[in-house]
Amino acid sequence: MLAYYIVKFFSWLMCIAPKWFRNFTAAFLGGIAVIATPKWRLQMASANIQECLGVDASRADQIAEKSLRRFGRMIVEVMRFPLLNPDNIDQLVKIDGLEYLEEAYKQDKGVIMATGHFGNWELLGAVVGLHGYPMLSITRKQNNKYMDRFINEYREMVGQKIAYNRGEHGLLAISRMLREKNLLGVLYDQDTNDDGVELDLFGKRSIIPLGAAALSRIYGSPIVPFFIHNNEDGTCTVKIYPPLYTPKTKDKQHDLHTVTQEMIVILEHEIISDPEMWFWVHDRWKDGRERFGTKK
Repeated sequence: MLAYYIVKFFSWLMCIAPKWFRNFTAAFLGGIAVIATPKWRLQMASANIQECLGVDASRADQIAEKSLRRFGRMIVEVMRFPLLNPDNIDQLVKIDGLEYLEEAYKQDKGVIMATGHFGNWELLGAVVGLHGYPMLSITRKQNNKYMDRFINEYREMVGQKIAYNRGEHGLLAISRMLREKNLLGVLYDQDTNDDGVELDLFGKRSIIPLGAAALSRIYGSPIVPFFIHNNEDGTCTVKIYPPLYTPKTKDKQHDLHTVTQEMIVILEHEIISDPEMWFWVHDRWKDGRERFGTKK
């Protein structure tokens, strides 16, 4: 419980602090993230960056480190959620392609907002919620119940509803949101150990979750990929793509495979365009500890 109130105090401090202090705090926290990350994860991230993007070791190390340092800024931005509202969100986050979301929402079939662990995905959900769209975010329950309480409170204060990615209640909430023609936010870039489809991600065989494609096929809901990028002036830009649709033929697996492949192409494009925004230190291909974990 003490940790909960400490974080609440930190949030209050970030809400009243001047910009120079917030920038200093973000840089400090980003440095801690680099120091605290196990060495094998950094080695794994650098190796995966070289293999996926074809860059040299020096550039790969730089991308891996910057992808960690950006978490300092992400934390500070989330701590400032109490200041966000529909009137000021456009000052912090610009949107490129809002018409695609509007087009999808008007179809009255619900919308599946698909993104990855890219940029400040927490702020991404806030942007949609504060623009007035009824948004349900699928999330993993935190191990610490007080931190789980804190982050869910902050998600809800910016217009999101929350469902966990495990358990009957989460599935019921997902189904209800789409039946009621609302928006569902899903992350599709990580192997969740659930049923998925084998596809190449940067030429590496990967298990890609089928949730977005399957829900689109069941409910006829459009899938709208969207990603958030940091700008050097402290603002962010959300890029929204045209809607995708899962076909519904007699070959269900082919239908799911087709639209998921389209989503992977978009994900690869986003990562190539701004590689430091992706969460490279996650063991995406489930071989990082085996390859690097025993190295001294």
